[in-house]
Amino acid sequence: MTNRLKVPSTARLVLEQAIRLYTSPLEKAYVNAIDFSEISRLSRDLTRAYPPIADTVYYRKLAVREVIRQSMDLHPVLQVLILGAGLDPLSLYLLEHYPGRTSRIVEVDNGYIEEKKKIYEEILHITGPLHFLRCDLTDTVLLEAMLKQAGYVPDEPAIIIFEGVIHYISNESFVQMMQLLVTPQQHHLGVLDFSLALEEVPDNFLVYHRNTVKVIETHLNSIPNLNTRQQIRDLVARFGRLEYFEPLCDTERKFTGTNRAFHQPGHGIVEMAVFSL
Repeated sequence: MTNRLKVPSTARLVLEQAIRLYTSPLEKAYVNAIDFSEISRLSRDLTRAYPPIADTVYYRKLAVREVIRQSMDLHPVLQVLILGAGLDPLSLYLLEHYPGRTSRIVEVDNGYIEEKKKIYEEILHITGPLHFLRCDLTDTVLLEAMLKQAGYVPDEPAIIIFEGVIHYISNESFVQMMQLLVTPQQHHLGVLDFSLALEEVPDNFLVYHRNTVKVIETHLNSIPNLNTRQQIRDLVARFGRLEYFEPLCDTERKFTGTNRAFHQPGHGIVEMAVFSL
């Protein structure tokens, strides 16, 4: 590709930090279509403030993929909704590893969704059950209409990825999304990562946590939404049923057999909640 897609550092951040995850042919081709030539100040400052940031992003994404694998073992065909999709090529992972197993994959974001679609179509020649929706997730009226237009069927089981969402919206806005997607049978599975409130973070990790919040506030000019586990438990209970929490130390040990970066719950800034909806 001669003209790579240039995007701001905030949009590239996840790709930069999770680069070692993208090893398949399609994922490599996609990443090669993004312009990483300029140094990302946000990525640099985050790494200085919080050296394990790349491990946090990497294990968070491994945890999401493991939930997908387990769900695919239970259902012959699934819908996948990726809310707050960003530039992450999770759709490519699904198409490569679970061909014919998704009735539709719907990516929703409020920025760079058209550019991402262009790479998929022109560079990777991706067809298949993919839909790209530009929508503010907090506009649930528009979101509902666009999901319906994309073929989303509430009666069919779905995996709903809320990765990187609740950090930047209010809890009430998230509840409204849950209300839109809840099913009587609770046959959807939601995957949510959330930023831990300070009281949930062990003393030996507090300096990393505070520094990370400060960098995000400076670069994004907004205060990240932090939550305790009980707040997330209560939030999910409004319309769903919590299945489990997974701290990063458990994810790291699951995939590596040891704990090198994260040694106890609360290490790693974020944790994951999986719930039926």
